[in-house]
Amino acid sequence: MKKTLLFVVPALCAAAGFAAAWTLKGPSASGVVSLEKAVEKKTDWGGLRISHEGETYACKDVLSAHVTVNPGQWPHPEHQHAEEEFCVLVEGEGVWLLNGKEYPAKKGDVFYVAPWDMHTMKNTGTKPFVFYVAKWNGKGVAAPEKK
Repeated sequence: MKKTLLFVVPALCAAAGFAAAWTLKGPSASGVVSLEKAVEKKTDWGGLRISHEGETYACKDVLSAHVTVNPGQWPHPEHQHAEEEFCVLVEGEGVWLLNGKEYPAKKGDVFYVAPWDMHTMKNTGTKPFVFYVAKWNGKGVAAPEKK
């Protein structure tokens, strides 16, 4: 587990928010998007700062963002999509919902969602629930069959 976290957390943080935000129009050059320069989208449940969105060399569709969910809120009902997704919780507490089951969410968690799995998260604490999300759909890669 430690080896996985050592790889996943820095990679996601670099891709998702610490790295000017851009919508990718075809593969782009390497670069850094500061949190302050990410595209901010205000919501009724919190906020979203998108650092990357669109196509990369290996992905036909990618999104990386810094997400803040207010206490008692969630960003969306349980849903599913073709992209794989990682979420890294950096502040707050709540629950991860995955395929109808709830899992406690605490600082440092890395939440992985395979394509087409039902999922969401909810802030059950008294402080903001803050996480970085990275999701993508690879070029020419079909979603795995579900049993």
